[in-house]
Amino acid sequence: MSHFKLACLGLWVSLGVALPARADEGIGKRVRRFVADTHFNGVVLVGQGSRAEYVEAFGVGDAAAKQPITRNSRFFMGSVSKWLTSIIALRLVDEGKLALDTPLLTYLPEYRADTGKQLTLRHLMSHGSGLPNGLMDAYKKDPGIEKETRPQAEAVALYASGDLVSAPGERFDYNLSNWILVQAVLERVSGQSYARLAQRLVFKPLRMADSGIAAGEAGTIPNLALGYRSLESKVERRVYTLPNYLVAGGGFYSTADDMLRLNHGVLAGQLLSPASKKALFTIERPESSYALGGRVRRIGTEGKDAQDLASNDGTCGAYRTLSWRGLGDGRTVVILSSLRPDDEKLFAFAESLLSPPNSKR
Repeated sequence: MSHFKLACLGLWVSLGVALPARADEGIGKRVRRFVADTHFNGVVLVGQGSRAEYVEAFGVGDAAAKQPITRNSRFFMGSVSKWLTSIIALRLVDEGKLALDTPLLTYLPEYRADTGKQLTLRHLMSHGSGLPNGLMDAYKKDPGIEKETRPQAEAVALYASGDLVSAPGERFDYNLSNWILVQAVLERVSGQSYARLAQRLVFKPLRMADSGIAAGEAGTIPNLALGYRSLESKVERRVYTLPNYLVAGGGFYSTADDMLRLNHGVLAGQLLSPASKKALFTIERPESSYALGGRVRRIGTEGKDAQDLASNDGTCGAYRTLSWRGLGDGRTVVILSSLRPDDEKLFAFAESLLSPPNSKR
């Protein structure tokens, strides 16, 4: 029986290759138990520093074409895009084109003056702006806006210019409208599209050749693992679409290996100045462990097992992605899925993979 038929019956089989020279057999057993339990469809990578110690792919990348997921399959990263965007912003800070605490009105002089004098990039990228979530309010009335295209300035006016509901910096509120404004600022000060900025400032220097920016699956993305609602008794697609003015918040796609390159490149100081690196990992909203574009939380309880974790994960359409990096030991777990697993099982599994061989954690 072909792999495709096995996968569609829910009997997931491995399609990647564990790296035998350095892979931990204990990890492989844990991965396969998780795959069998959740009908996982995606890629699991465990790395140390810049090296992938274990990588394996499972399931179907394109059911209609009978193509399996492979190690090099690309996945949309969901809200991990926000972390990438924060890195891009800090690269522009290092270039002298931006400052995190300069009023927004400095960069977008046409923006409403009363709030533009109060808001900063730091407020926006830490979800502490106090803006109403105008985009989500509009989506509830018309879900079709996820497919719309409109100029960035028009999207800012429509969805990110409402009256403040709280003072900037006062409280955490996860708000997509923030990222419409961030994208507008980055494109204005650089004179480049967000996609070109990502390529110039991050993908090219870190040799992330399999990563890019797109407004969902509508474009042609080679090696993309397509999203699915179901792959068992009935194959059902779930197509991910995204407005062009929100790619800074959800348009990043990548592979497991490129995500390891991104995590290591940032942590090893290859991209950011010491001050910008510190800013990226400084918690701004303690009530949600939120820094800039992502979370930093404490794991472990004692001794060397306790450390801070750059905890980035995302959901978009059928895609569920997780990218965790120990800030102390440099251990990385990347899990990319195009068929959403149970979150409780996913997070418990990921934390178990953070434990190196023979660890008591």
